[in-house]
Amino acid sequence: HLGKKDILLNVVHSKDNVNNYFQQRFELLLPLKDNNIVKYEYVEQHLLSTLKSIMNKDISRITFARYVPERGQWIVIDPLATPKKTKTPNVNLRLEPYKLADMTVIGVLEGDRSTSEDFDTAYDKMKRQDVEQDKEQKRMNRERNRADNDRNQQSGSSGRRRSPQNTMRINVDDFDN
Repeated sequence: HLGKKDILLNVVHSKDNVNNYFQQRFELLLPLKDNNIVKYEYVEQHLLSTLKSIMNKDISRITFARYVPERGQWIVIDPLATPKKTKTPNVNLRLEPYKLADMTVIGVLEGDRSTSEDFDTAYDKMKRQDVEQDKEQKRMNRERNRADNDRNQQSGSSGRRRSPQNTMRINVDDFDN
């Protein structure tokens, strides 16, 4: 059963060389007990042993990457690419930049020299193009809005309607009785 701190990963593997898509999928439970830190070696060991049993094949080295669906991007999880600030290679994979959580998609390729491009599919490339087009559209809209605002300020009008100016008269009575 799933413990409070356990992580359930959605793992894809066996990439097809023709269509360049992952062909197989399974869910992997990472029991964490009291230890809340998810270390590379721990995840690698679980992935490797599960893949060996599923594929009935002797696999010695794997590369795995986290999929970021909103960007259509794979981030290779590499124990040697640790941030310069942290001296220890025991990075907690729950934290940035990997942020492993329940149902995170993890891609696995055989071998230890795979790059993020090796994980890419045609869908990922299309998704990245869509993201870039959205960014460009937002940038163009911002520029157009800025130009409109500048023009309105120069002509003295603005896009907002101003409330009418009403004259206010204050009568002050004599306070001497």
